[in-house]
Amino acid sequence: MAADITIHAPSARQATRFVPAFGLTWRIMGLVVAAIMAAEMLLFLPMIGRFRMAHLEQLIESGTLAALALDATPDNMVTEDVKRTLLNNARVDAVVLIEPNRPKRALLNILPRPDMPTFNLKERGAIGLIWDALVAMARDGSYYIRVGGESMRLPHAMVWIVVDELPIRIAMYAYAGRMLMLSAIVAAFTASLLFLALRWLVIRPLQDLSEDMTAFRRAPEELGRERPTSGRDDEIGIVDREFRNLQRELRASLRQKSRLAEIGAASNKINHDLRNMLSTARLLSDRLAQSDDERTRKFAPTILRTIDRATRLASEAIEYVRDRPTPRLTWFDLSDLVDEVGVALQEQGEESDPNLLRNWINALECERRLQADRDLLYRVFTNLGRNAFEAGATTVTITAQDEGPCLAVDVADNGVGIPPEVMAQLFRPFTTGGRAGGAGLGLAIARDLVQAHSGEIMLNATGPQGTTFRFTLPSAIA
Repeated sequence: MAADITIHAPSARQATRFVPAFGLTWRIMGLVVAAIMAAEMLLFLPMIGRFRMAHLEQLIESGTLAALALDATPDNMVTEDVKRTLLNNARVDAVVLIEPNRPKRALLNILPRPDMPTFNLKERGAIGLIWDALVAMARDGSYYIRVGGESMRLPHAMVWIVVDELPIRIAMYAYAGRMLMLSAIVAAFTASLLFLALRWLVIRPLQDLSEDMTAFRRAPEELGRERPTSGRDDEIGIVDREFRNLQRELRASLRQKSRLAEIGAASNKINHDLRNMLSTARLLSDRLAQSDDERTRKFAPTILRTIDRATRLASEAIEYVRDRPTPRLTWFDLSDLVDEVGVALQEQGEESDPNLLRNWINALECERRLQADRDLLYRVFTNLGRNAFEAGATTVTITAQDEGPCLAVDVADNGVGIPPEVMAQLFRPFTTGGRAGGAGLGLAIARDLVQAHSGEIMLNATGPQGTTFRFTLPSAIA
């Protein structure tokens, strides 16, 4: 019941704020750092390929200058010492200059070998340059390569050089270290800015909202001191305002249900005493019916009917305020149950008025065994049938048919139908539809009992020709 919901516990405002060791902020920061590093890595690959190519192009230019020094000699020949000086200044080990319509010029400290790796920069694409750079960084020690390309000084000439890759590799390692350091600085700076922005715009408001939710969960009916609603017009502001509205509505509903629960508990006690008093009054009415006074005997049936209605009203109120029962499933014949309910309702009609016509028609096609709580279904049929007869029906017909995984049971009468203004609140408690002497709990109790079987009850049809209620049950049929 609603009264049991209230839990007297310390407010979450008074408790220590709980901050997860690896909360949302740190996760976002980690993702940002990982994303920046991944982006830097994607940028690093073409940059390291371009760095190696630019280094080789510089060596080709310096090798070209060394080869052009041969033009200053009469026979295009230099001494061994001059050759070594030229190649050392050019930082290459061999250079061969091939120019159209001119003799080949060459300075060689190391002769090119057939097994020496050869790279023509004119023919290498972007992917090839990246792959060459990564392979070069994976090598160890000295490694001679033969590289060809064009010189800016001699656009139509082809220059081939032989160079040790170790100095280039060292320069690439230094360049990669600088890039890594720069990437780490950029990632840390960006993540710090994002941390401050998220902390101010998202995390702090979410922490305040989670504290309010925790405090509300612990004490939903306690008003306490509410934090003012933020004036933000973004998604967090909308969530904050909607939570405040939901909080107010739920507290109002809980307070109302608490009052209803208290009223229900008091009514339960009153009904218990009332039933005892009505039982005593019925005994006295039976004695009045045996009185010698004719006028007294004449009023006795009216008094008995009034007492019966009051007793039934008290019983229905007690049944409704109880918790929904748990069905005790057994196998039984539905047709036998329908016959039993019909006999009971007809006997009740004869007791209230011997001339009252009540036709209870069991139209089930054959014996139908199902697994359900027989006593609870007895109450469902009794409430539906009694409501129909008290509403003016003279005939109630029971039928059943399979509808997929469910068994659909129809209770149809030939009454005048249900008024339109009653249909909207038909299954709400204390809806009598204008009938005198009823508590308006029959359909509400029937709905609870059917739902306890995982079924549903509904108004299937109504009109001047009569009303049909349909309820479904899981078709565990033997």
